[in-house]
Amino acid sequence: MLDAVISRLPAKSSLNAFGRGASVSISVVVPVYNEEHFLRACLDAVLGQREPVHEVIVVDNGSDDGTIRILEEYANRVTVLHEPRRGVQHARNRGLDAATGDVIGRIDADTRLTPGWSQGVRETFEDPEVQAATGPVTYYDAALSRLIDGGDALFRRIWSSGSVDWLLGANMAIRAPAWRRVRPVLCDDAGVHEDIDLGIHLHAEGSTMVLAAGMRAGTSARRIANRFGAYRDYVLMTERTYRRHAGRSRSYARAWLTARVQFLLFPVLRLAYALAQPRPWASMRGDGGRKNPMLPGR
Repeated sequence: MLDAVISRLPAKSSLNAFGRGASVSISVVVPVYNEEHFLRACLDAVLGQREPVHEVIVVDNGSDDGTIRILEEYANRVTVLHEPRRGVQHARNRGLDAATGDVIGRIDADTRLTPGWSQGVRETFEDPEVQAATGPVTYYDAALSRLIDGGDALFRRIWSSGSVDWLLGANMAIRAPAWRRVRPVLCDDAGVHEDIDLGIHLHAEGSTMVLAAGMRAGTSARRIANRFGAYRDYVLMTERTYRRHAGRSRSYARAWLTARVQFLLFPVLRLAYALAQPRPWASMRGDGGRKNPMLPGR
């Protein structure tokens, strides 16, 4: 179903941006904060790519659960950095600044890359015009997943009509020179979505971003396990992100409309998530979703 709704594919070029016959080295950066339940599956998927990646960088943002112990299991396969400033924006910056690949992927700790993801990244960035890309996601821990995935993909296609001015932190990649170029102007406070902010600044400088069907990944729907107030505050950050950047009225209107659809669907989505959990009723009554990653611990 995703194939039917994601149509914006970058063209390939026999002479790519790295020279004829050159390979694309891909770094993968994973910011983490208290992710002991998701981290193994995430890292195993990155390390299990059919086309191995150049390096994997995990940036710990002050975890106090079993995250560090799990990272010790991946010694010599994963580079671990530590960022003391709380917030995924700081952990992301630390990881992307340290990456040495031609292209830098950025995913979440609950992301599960498909085995062909790195190939999809390579093929996407063979187009020298592409400076950044984001890929489709499926929700692996929700009931009615095909319906939810199809709806999500449809919205992302609508968001990608015209030119793409957003990125999804759970599944994205950026050319290293583009990152270094835009890095000094990025917002780094907790009032914006760091991934959307990055897309806005890239778009403002004229960089081409695409929604690439080959960059497939799974992600958790655990955000919906939060109570409505916390979920609403997180969703409204998208509006605030666009509102702070001048000349984004069209994008703001799109974000406003999308948020209201999400609010209307909240009861159904929360039920779909709960039904896929070992204790559905406890999940419905609790507030166990992922908190705001801009402010770990909240």
